[in-house]
Amino acid sequence: MLRYFVIATVLVVGAIVAATAYHQYRLRIVVGSGKGYVPPKPAASLAPGRRTPYGLRGDAAWALSALPECMIQTQEWKGRREALMSHLPTAARAIAAPAVLRYGDCAITIVDDEAYVRRGQDRLRIPPRVRFYLIPGGIATLRDAGCTGGTCAAVLRLYRTAQVAS
Repeated sequence: MLRYFVIATVLVVGAIVAATAYHQYRLRIVVGSGKGYVPPKPAASLAPGRRTPYGLRGDAAWALSALPECMIQTQEWKGRREALMSHLPTAARAIAAPAVLRYGDCAITIVDDEAYVRRGQDRLRIPPRVRFYLIPGGIATLRDAGCTGGTCAAVLRLYRTAQVAS
């Protein structure tokens, strides 16, 4: 306890001495600029043989956009669900769950109102309130993004196939 009292006393006395010197002797404290140089260094890494490939994991509404080997996003609209439906191609057909779509080495498993995307080591989940539609040359996803202040927002994404569907 005594040491904290001594430290506090030194800080207070030091501040008083500095303030008095500043006003008595009209001291000016000038801070100049300078350039610091640090040479670039390569990042430390493990030897190539010791790395473990993990792949992408997690929840992502944009999961199909993260895997261009599966699907390639061509367009995206945000707004009210009713307005977005006008951007959906007229030949679009809703995909009823449960369903599995395969494009190349990608598998999109639609379960209720969410989906799971698998490709090699990658495992992504498209969170709930998403609907899938078959469109000419690909698929479309319509996902409710939530409601705030009585206005509900949604996101419509159109994808074309990167490879021929199997």
